[in-house]
Amino acid sequence: MRAFLHALAARFRAAPRAQRRRSVLRLERLEDRTVPTVVSPTALLLASGGVGSAAGSGLPAGLSPAQVRHAYGFDQIAFGSVQGDGSGQTIAIVDAYAQPNIAGDLQTFDAAYGLPNPQLTVVNENGGSSLPAADQGWGLEISLDVEWAHAIAPGANILLVEAGSANSPDLLTAVHYAETQPGVSVVSMSWAAGEFTGEASLDNYFTTPSGHNGVTFVAASGDAGSAGAPNWPSVSADVLAVGGTQLSTDAAGDYLGETGWSGSGGGLSTGVSQPAYQKGIVTQSSTARAVPDVAYDASGGSPFAVYDTSSYGGWLEAYGTSAGAPQWSALIAIADQGRALAGDGTLDGGTQTLPMLYQLPAADFHDVTSGSNGGYSAGAGYDLVTGRGSPVANLIVAGLVGTSTSPSPSPGASSSYEVADFSGRGVWRYSPTAGWQQLTPVDATQTAVDAHGDVAAEFPGYGVWRYEDSTGWRQLTAANATSIDVAGQGVVAAEFPGYGVWRYEDGSGWRQLTPANAAQVAVDDSGDVAAEFVGYGVWRYEDSAGWRQLTTANASQIAIAGSGVVAADFAGYGVYRYEDATGWQLLSTANASQVAVDASGDVAIEVPGYGVWRYEGPTGWRQLTGTDAAQVAIAADGDVVGAFSSYGIWIFDSAWTQLTASNASEVGVGV
Repeated sequence: MRAFLHALAARFRAAPRAQRRRSVLRLERLEDRTVPTVVSPTALLLASGGVGSAAGSGLPAGLSPAQVRHAYGFDQIAFGSVQGDGSGQTIAIVDAYAQPNIAGDLQTFDAAYGLPNPQLTVVNENGGSSLPAADQGWGLEISLDVEWAHAIAPGANILLVEAGSANSPDLLTAVHYAETQPGVSVVSMSWAAGEFTGEASLDNYFTTPSGHNGVTFVAASGDAGSAGAPNWPSVSADVLAVGGTQLSTDAAGDYLGETGWSGSGGGLSTGVSQPAYQKGIVTQSSTARAVPDVAYDASGGSPFAVYDTSSYGGWLEAYGTSAGAPQWSALIAIADQGRALAGDGTLDGGTQTLPMLYQLPAADFHDVTSGSNGGYSAGAGYDLVTGRGSPVANLIVAGLVGTSTSPSPSPGASSSYEVADFSGRGVWRYSPTAGWQQLTPVDATQTAVDAHGDVAAEFPGYGVWRYEDSTGWRQLTAANATSIDVAGQGVVAAEFPGYGVWRYEDGSGWRQLTPANAAQVAVDDSGDVAAEFVGYGVWRYEDSAGWRQLTTANASQIAIAGSGVVAADFAGYGVYRYEDATGWQLLSTANASQVAVDASGDVAIEVPGYGVWRYEGPTGWRQLTGTDAAQVAIAADGDVVGAFSSYGIWIFDSAWTQLTASNASEVGVGV
């Protein structure tokens, strides 16, 4: 059998920067169809010694952790008040040979970018402290893997397992050691060989050991494009295969776009059958395992800054699908952190991570639609260059933290109707008898539901629609509204920019209540409308009396329920409730970011930093949870519904009950 040739073991000779950028070291892939004796790393060197970015920041050349974290949305991940950084998890990185300076090099890398030093443990393939010989090419691989896994998940521990050689038996021994260690939840493998006869017989190395917490295995798909791809071990149905893109950002790291990378390993397996999770998503074949599953920046046109003194003397720029494997591993570690906080176990790669990634909505990925790896082109949906695409990390982590990727029916958990929009999954309604039901896959910017289950929704570009069980969806107007609400018998109130406040009833259609524009509107079962007019305060409309100014003070949040009861938050003054008999009553001096009221006058609020509270006349305020909610609503019976970022939708009666682990961008409750 033929081994990989020279590849990254070739010596890098100093040259002017312009020449160094053309001195690209590439891998020669293995073509043998039998078990490989030697496997090669997939890191590629672009240039060394680069200090001082184009923006003159004084930082090393190449993408920085802050840029990458921002571009892919890692800096938007939080679990309540806890930062999503992989804390409590251990990322195992398996490479061959040694990088003897990795501990010190990682500290220098961290210092340059203001990162905390992690708990780094380095062992040989059997867990011992006697490390193998150093190697230039594998040393670069180790530096890239360790530094960038830590950059994306700075709170995670790192276990580096250095195999004694690049022989596949040594690497698999290292994998086995890594997967059996306590706390390891993800194993990163940035190395590749061609497919070979009997490769599926080695899948047991890429499955969670018996009695161990769930482990996900991640591998680079290779850097030679479609030629001879796919590669092992990324072709295993139990391994998450990471392909490559070229990422475009601005200096701040704002995402500008991606194209498929020419070196991204991708294709259809000749020896591995298509796993069930790819059915219906992969269209290029109905029988073969398709690679890659996902993608990440890998191009020499958008390289990563790496620090390596073992062979290169300091700062350099590196690229390849090697970069994506440890950073996707970091993403999985962050998701496992969130699952642990929610009381769930870490993900098993073959039975959870991969199936869930294929079930997530397309909006959770950057769909890369241009670029080629030689034999295949990137396109809409799944393709053999970039898989499902690169991560919108905050959305993917939220999906992996949830126990399901769509709301699961759970009738009986609530006695009221709830409505929610799940980004990328459309509008769903919860009914006491049927649980969650998808009303439309189209996403709405606003939703509301009444006590009978009628739903009103605003769809950008399509106007205001109402859903009733007997008739389905019906367009009430093509005009787009900035604020909507629905109450008993399907009465809808809406604010149309430039046209004022209108109310819709089946018998009379739309009726303009005022040409003045309101910042917010709400409607109750009797058709009374509350509105906040900037500079003019809070007003209430009743058919018998018309508009009545309740206060000249401007409110940041308003709600109205039966009998015209209004609740409002006034910035700097707290939460007040208005009833005709008593006028305004101060309920709390604390300001709320969300306010809701029911027909009996019970009020639910979200106070940033203090969680969700409910006010009842006889007992006053009661804290229902210290966890902050993105949205709150209250039902006619006083049950409070909260949408909690990364924890889904919950309802409180005498205790909290989870209605769904899926996160919603809009939520409402029938009152």
